[in-house]
Amino acid sequence: MKTTRLLIFLTALLLAVGARAQSSVDSTLLGVDVFSLINEKGSGSVTVNQSIEIRNALSRHITANSSTKMQGYRVRIFFDSDRTARAKSEAIAAGFSERYPGVKVYRKHESPYFKVTVGDFRTRADAQRFASKLSNSGIYPYVFVVKEQINYPGF
Repeated sequence: MKTTRLLIFLTALLLAVGARAQSSVDSTLLGVDVFSLINEKGSGSVTVNQSIEIRNALSRHITANSSTKMQGYRVRIFFDSDRTARAKSEAIAAGFSERYPGVKVYRKHESPYFKVTVGDFRTRADAQRFASKLSNSGIYPYVFVVKEQINYPGF
């Protein structure tokens, strides 16, 4: 009988502690890249010390998976089917490559549409953040996130 009471007491205690821990989660940094916050403030720096074996393993992993496709997201910056759509898509892709040289650009024609899509994002949140940045720039006012097979993004 004492064992049963003790088990009931411990279970109730654990449930109370668990419920309290869940209600006090700070979500202000949820989905935020803390390293970018350090750089934004301009006063901090981060030093990562790792062995050469870890760096080499990561490099081998990226190389081995560079041709791998995976489900992810891209940002569509152009979508049109008029008779000048081919020329417009070429111009938009070239202009985007100049402004954002580190972001891949994908042009494709799926009759009757010419499409220009950019980036390789693993999560919708990352793609949406980039889409907002593009939209706020004023150069690409009509952008939206699409789910596609993406190239394996680097780290």
